[in-house]
Amino acid sequence: MEPTVIINQHRQTAIIVANQGRNLLVIKLTKGKLAVTALSIEKINMLGYVTSDYSPKLAAQSYLQHGAGVSERAKTYLEKIVNTEFSDNLFFS
Repeated sequence: MEPTVIINQHRQTAIIVANQGRNLLVIKLTKGKLAVTALSIEKINMLGYVTSDYSPKLAAQSYLQHGAGVSERAKTYLEKIVNTEFSDNLFFS
């Protein structure tokens, strides 16, 4: 799975980085810092997230500089996105 940027109606962004069983691993702001959270597609939809056309690489670069901090697990995923070539047109179903 390629990373995908999602955004909700409050302009909050998150990055889907991997599958974990029936859930997707999402990097989003959690308790003051960016962290990896497992969410079902249903929960993602319930939170109002939709796919964005924003570049995952640009989002990852921005997330790595987040003032509130980044968990080590999230940092690992973000660095991989920054250092890997992906298409700018990413979608999930």
